[in-house]
Amino acid sequence: MTTSDGQVAEGFLSGGNVNDIEAAPELVRDAVGRAATAGRGYDSDEFRRILRGNNNEPAMPGRKNRKKPIEYDQKMY
Repeated sequence: MTTSDGQVAEGFLSGGNVNDIEAAPELVRDAVGRAATAGRGYDSDEFRRILRGNNNEPAMPGRKNRKKPIEYDQKMY
């Protein structure tokens, strides 16, 4: 996660064999009431539910193969 001015606020390293979306819930576990920006690789309904469950606003595009496009704050992203 980063601050509003782009500084890293929190992060960790995972193994090279771990998909980003698998590690993402751990990364945002303690984030509450923030805007969460991430690339398409983090797009999943489950991850968005986790973010919203902690009062975070996901600002990330949906994967290109989504049947229903995702609306997100493009300016924030």
